[in-house]
Amino acid sequence: MVPVEVITSVQRRRRWSPEEKQRIVAESARSDRTVLQVARAHGIAPNQLFGWRRQFLAAATTSDGEAGGFVAVRMIDEASVAAGGSLPPTGRSSAIEIRLPSGVAIGVGNDVDVEALRRVLSALSGG
Repeated sequence: MVPVEVITSVQRRRRWSPEEKQRIVAESARSDRTVLQVARAHGIAPNQLFGWRRQFLAAATTSDGEAGGFVAVRMIDEASVAAGGSLPPTGRSSAIEIRLPSGVAIGVGNDVDVEALRRVLSALSGG
């Protein structure tokens, strides 16, 4: 006899608040976690998490009616970083931290491969 699975209830879709999505997306941006690990930990498919990442990036990069889409920039020196600033001391002569409204932070040094960075940002924006 072949076993048969009987489904007795209908499972509804989960609803995620924007705050929950933002927290999960920020967790997926950590260097010690992969998207697959984060997705499994929260019971979602990795492609759903990638979709949320694209949504947050698109929302962060829209100009919201501002001409040119410029954002505020704050210059910090290595001494202030070493004294507890937001970037870890790297020994590099300069570094840039891109902090998105979603809470995701991207650190880029002066030795970054521009083409690789362009591909990463394009992939995050869904383009």
